[in-house]
Amino acid sequence: MAEADMRRHAEHFLRVVGGYPYVSNAGIAFVGENEAVLALELAVELPNGARLAGRSETGVRAVEPVEVVLQTGYPGRCPSFRLRHDFPVMPHLAPSDGKSLPVPCLVDGSPDEFFTQHDLVDAGIMAIVDQMCIWLKRAATGRLSNAKHGWEPLNRAAVLGTIFIDREHILGERIRKDAGCVWLRSRYLEKLYRAEEETPGFWVSNDLAPSLAALEQTFPFEFETRKDPGRTVAAVLWPSQKAVSKDLLADDVTTLGQLEARADLYGMGDQLRHFVKDLERRFEAMWVSAPLPVAVVLCVRRPFVLMGRSSSIECVAYSLNVHRPRSDNPSPALRPDIPVFPLRQVDMPSQGLFRSMSGALAIPNTSIIGCGSVGSKVGMHLARTGARILAVTDSAFLQPHNMARHALARSPFPQFKAPELAYELGRLGATTRSFIGDIIPALDEPDDLLRAVPTQSGLLVNTTASRLVREALSGCAGGRIKARVAEVTLFGRGDGAFVFAEGPLGNPSLSQLEASLYATVTKRERQLLFDPTHGLTQVQIGDGCGSLTMPMTDARLSAMTAMATEELCRMVGIEASVGGQIAIGVRDRTGLSTNWRRIAVPAFHNVKVEGGDWSLDIADDVVRLIRKEIATYPTAETGGLLIGTCNSRLRKITVVGTLPAPEDSKRSATSFVLGTKGLKKMISQRFRDSGGSLFDVGTWHSHLSDQGASALDWHTANSLARERPPPAVLLISTPLRFLAITGTSSH
Repeated sequence: MAEADMRRHAEHFLRVVGGYPYVSNAGIAFVGENEAVLALELAVELPNGARLAGRSETGVRAVEPVEVVLQTGYPGRCPSFRLRHDFPVMPHLAPSDGKSLPVPCLVDGSPDEFFTQHDLVDAGIMAIVDQMCIWLKRAATGRLSNAKHGWEPLNRAAVLGTIFIDREHILGERIRKDAGCVWLRSRYLEKLYRAEEETPGFWVSNDLAPSLAALEQTFPFEFETRKDPGRTVAAVLWPSQKAVSKDLLADDVTTLGQLEARADLYGMGDQLRHFVKDLERRFEAMWVSAPLPVAVVLCVRRPFVLMGRSSSIECVAYSLNVHRPRSDNPSPALRPDIPVFPLRQVDMPSQGLFRSMSGALAIPNTSIIGCGSVGSKVGMHLARTGARILAVTDSAFLQPHNMARHALARSPFPQFKAPELAYELGRLGATTRSFIGDIIPALDEPDDLLRAVPTQSGLLVNTTASRLVREALSGCAGGRIKARVAEVTLFGRGDGAFVFAEGPLGNPSLSQLEASLYATVTKRERQLLFDPTHGLTQVQIGDGCGSLTMPMTDARLSAMTAMATEELCRMVGIEASVGGQIAIGVRDRTGLSTNWRRIAVPAFHNVKVEGGDWSLDIADDVVRLIRKEIATYPTAETGGLLIGTCNSRLRKITVVGTLPAPEDSKRSATSFVLGTKGLKKMISQRFRDSGGSLFDVGTWHSHLSDQGASALDWHTANSLARERPPPAVLLISTPLRFLAITGTSSH
């Protein structure tokens, strides 16, 4: 920007603030091609008792000199403010480092966004100057920080040297009530950024460095090379629980001696001295020809919780260099005058970090079956909410066409989906196993099952959309699989999705939840679920018999999978209901909105079936309907038709609905005869309403006394068995229990 333009902006700024009541004096201090500096004097509203003295107890003057800097890009960039060199240390302030003036933090978020939200530059100028005056008023009264808003950590936004740590792990697993120190293995780069000043970078693991007493063990130091980072340690120090640091100190530590004095103020001086002594012991018999960076993290206890955190411990980090070149009279490697450098602390990817960022419900440790488009995105979504993904399972390779929608981007060379997804999750801080195999046979192989579903798993999510996998997993919860079993499936080209979560001990199971969903589908859901072209049951075959999934954009799949994942978290959150649950979402025809419907599914009633190796499961709603019908005819037997599914592979009959007895049915105290008038029409309509998934699986009738199946009941059962292939069950409801028979064997 030309100097004339900068001067024009500076003069305009002065004209605008000239009428502001708290600006007592204003002028231009400097104008160049890249910036203009204005000098303002701002009147501060001091507390009544401080007005006579001309300064507050916190050190703020009645009139404060403030520099305003307009930089290249203004007015697209917010003016920056600088205070006097000796301005007292405050929260929301980057203090002077001896080279530059203190910089206050005036807005929560981007100053540029705050400034440019005002269409008129004049309004933006007045707003940011007003923020400066409010800041000074709060500084004068000591209200820049309090327990309600949280303790503000040292402002090191301008510090380039960085240390990445798993803060939640350190606070939760390392720090104790008594003072202490641990050494953690770390990797380092001597120069994280190309700059004149020291800009080291440290990546701190959660693993302890070798015992200090066992010097013969693996030496935890190694210089970096052109290809690889170096190895070093980060010492984490903390004071006793009673050592609370209430004072905000200037961030002006530059030598090891000053760091020791600061550690004394924080209550961990002895720990720092022991660290320095032990570090020198490590190097007492070695020459260190070049500087070797080492990190120190002081865990300072504050009087209240830090802003945006759940802990009152502030991590204040520094780096120092161990350097002991060969000499006839070597001096100590760690003298009090050696320089130390501040480090900006950044959280490593971790469960705690992601949970605090997402605000999501905590869910149990999770394993995932299926690493395709849906499974990979469910896994990544869950990991980014802070969920712990223990294992992922898939037997297939990543193919080039998978890249159209998969969460991973990989080369076209053959790579298994499961280990690639596990690797990607590892980049988010997870320690995820991968199992390359088919979950169905793995259910019968204890070792394989343990790889797919580790013992610590509290949740198993099926994302395969496979009916065979759904059936194989049904009822495994509480048995071969101790984890709760859930499923996420998309259908209708991604315009629909459903989420299942089994109940305790697998009741209701995935298959029972599927039948329950079909019993309640809406018209729009039915159209998408059973679309003959791209519905749930359609299989598309590619060239050379290679399977291809339903076409949809990555955006559509991602959007629906993301919503389904949120529904899953709601269902299985640690504090959520543990009953069986269904959520189904469909996008409307305009594509502008997606509506979700939730269904709570109580446990099914299991009835032993006599006459065959079948199991009968009855939905709780059906039991209530039957009992309501029986109450309507207290002196006569009554009955109706059972609607549901029949699975020969699982040997299960699942009842999720009933049809009322036709009007020509006959009821008496000793018998019930199901009529036929309009019965076929009702059955056909129910079949169509369910998308062809539900049909009549038998009949039910009541007995007035607690008696078993009569000869007539068995005759009827055998007659039904001869009429149609599926086992037709006869359910008998007595005053005390349910009985069931089927005519699949002679009686």
